[in-house]
Amino acid sequence: MTRKRLYKAINFDLDTKKLRERFGENGRRMAYGRIQFFLTKNGFVHRQWSGYTSQMPMSYEETYAVVDQLAESNDWLADCVNRFDATNVTTETDMVNVIRSHQSDLQGFPDIR
Repeated sequence: MTRKRLYKAINFDLDTKKLRERFGENGRRMAYGRIQFFLTKNGFVHRQWSGYTSQMPMSYEETYAVVDQLAESNDWLADCVNRFDATNVTTETDMVNVIRSHQSDLQGFPDIR
């Protein structure tokens, strides 16, 4: 039986308070950096913040194995993770042009930052 292979998206959230308690003030940067290093070495591209997309279609078993290896090599992760989701990506549509098409509509408005 052939396992269905689809592109995967991984998104996660870590408890930054626990990271600081465990690793000090730079704990967040270190933790996210270790995860980024591991995932990019294992076929994922960093998309934004804590979001990654696989470079190639993967089966559920292959995705599970990557996450399992990540957890095994970073024992602190179990204590500091809030969420860690893997999602099948069936279609990806770049919507940047839709958003940027409205850029001129905002000219003349005050900066709201």
